[in-house]
Amino acid sequence: MLYRVFHLPPLSLALWALLAVLAVSGALIFRTRWAKDRPTHRYAMLSLVAHVLLLCIATSVPVLSGPRGEPDCGPVRLTIVMHDTEQPQSATPVAPSEDPAAPIEDPLEPIAEKLPELAPPELMAVAESSPPPPAESQATEPQVADAPALDQQPTETVEQQPAAEQVAADLPTQESPEASDWTPQRPIVPSPRQDPWPEPVALQTPRPFEARSAEGRLARVVAAGGSQATEDAVAAGLAWLAAAQSPDGRWDAARWGAGREELVYNENRGGAGGDGDTGVSALALLAFMGAGQTHREGAHADNVRRGLEFLLNSQDNHGSLSGIARPFARTYCHSMATFALAEALALTDDDRLATSVQHAVDHLLSLQNRSTGGWRYNPGDPGDTSQMGWVIMALRSAELAGVRVPATAWTGIERFLRSVARGQNGGLAAYRPDVRDPGRSMTAEALYCRQILGDKRDDMRDLEAIAAVLGELPGDSAKSNLYYWYYATLALHHQRNSDNAALSAWKVWNQRMQQSVLATQVQDGGTAGSWPPNTLWGGYGGRVYSTAMATMCLEVYYRYEPAGDRSDPWIAARPSDGLVR
Repeated sequence: MLYRVFHLPPLSLALWALLAVLAVSGALIFRTRWAKDRPTHRYAMLSLVAHVLLLCIATSVPVLSGPRGEPDCGPVRLTIVMHDTEQPQSATPVAPSEDPAAPIEDPLEPIAEKLPELAPPELMAVAESSPPPPAESQATEPQVADAPALDQQPTETVEQQPAAEQVAADLPTQESPEASDWTPQRPIVPSPRQDPWPEPVALQTPRPFEARSAEGRLARVVAAGGSQATEDAVAAGLAWLAAAQSPDGRWDAARWGAGREELVYNENRGGAGGDGDTGVSALALLAFMGAGQTHREGAHADNVRRGLEFLLNSQDNHGSLSGIARPFARTYCHSMATFALAEALALTDDDRLATSVQHAVDHLLSLQNRSTGGWRYNPGDPGDTSQMGWVIMALRSAELAGVRVPATAWTGIERFLRSVARGQNGGLAAYRPDVRDPGRSMTAEALYCRQILGDKRDDMRDLEAIAAVLGELPGDSAKSNLYYWYYATLALHHQRNSDNAALSAWKVWNQRMQQSVLATQVQDGGTAGSWPPNTLWGGYGGRVYSTAMATMCLEVYYRYEPAGDRSDPWIAARPSDGLVR
């Protein structure tokens, strides 16, 4: 401080000296009789001293900020440090989430509320509704750890499958038509699984799947409405799928035409579907297992084994099986892959699959909206009907494999299905709870979901649903819709033994389904045995999707054979009214 005072400018020093003189003089004068007799003079002198004091302060304060000649350092920024831990200098920006309130939907026309009596096939027309393929969005690619190989077992040849020698020569190599600005990033690595795994033990085929056995299957197929032609088509489809499998066990969606943007219903979906390898691989595996093929037995046991290993290697440490699928595709892919792994576990009781199935189910349940009971693109989304079919089949297959599914999950599913029920009798279904008009694909899917839930029969509701489905038979539209055909085939086959009307409806549908599916299978060339992706959603799912879905339509005669009573193994095992069903 003394340093700064001695460096005051001359004017300040003079004023401070004058102030000192005035202060001393005033103190002396105020003691005299003259000053005491003249108060006005005293006040004037005090005012003078005060003004001189203010001048002294005004000329001195600026220079007290620092020594003369010291440069101005400008404003000072203060940072409060709460701890001594070294912090990262930058953070990875978080991509904005997709807007779940802006769905990609097909435009639907209203379905007539009043239905005529069931007299197939001349029934009411129903507006078409198909699930929207996943929309393109940014995502991150999880790093994965290799799972232990499923030991290759000696296989028992059940049926000789037709060869597909030309497939390898015609394998496409084009890149996936993904957006050029989408760069996957690699986050966390899942924990490695235990190694080695115990050797599998051969077991008898579980009751729900025993109709898939090759022994005497043709007789069962014919009795259920199939034929040698349908079985030959299934064999050819599986042969093509086997030849189209990539060396790492996956079925490469983009390699086989997935992700092509075809502006279905004038919506640009950005070529979504090209990165859904776990989803289409799961569909291929389900087609193999639907014909009784497993990783333990069958002509395609090696294909099934490698496909299962690919799914296991795709699972991250949260249990997700969505692989590199983008946000709007993740739930579809995860549900389908969970479905495939759970069915493989239920078929073989191979404990090496149990942990992955449990984690996959846990992850799937974590995505359910606790209020609406539905699933959609992101955790907690209100839900849509197109997701529900895959979710229910995944959860029911997991139950058959010994995984417990809480009753709250099933009651939530029932609540969601009630929220999308439409029509005079509740037999129709909309895409989402906030969508007014029902559609045909969603009606077929909801009907099958109710069958798995074991809902009490409602003749008027069931007739309403069946009539809606029969309103458009395979072959009626210019473009095939295998998604619709798949769920309608499952639902009508499951319903067929309930009454004469349902049996009549099944026969009409089955005949048209067979004609359309068999007529569109490729007969020659490197893609012989496959189904072309020129269907309604084939541009997004590709040839593997089309082939797997068509093959499963033709496997319906033995893939899931209902018992037709309360002991039906395909009814979800959950408490209800004191009963376990």
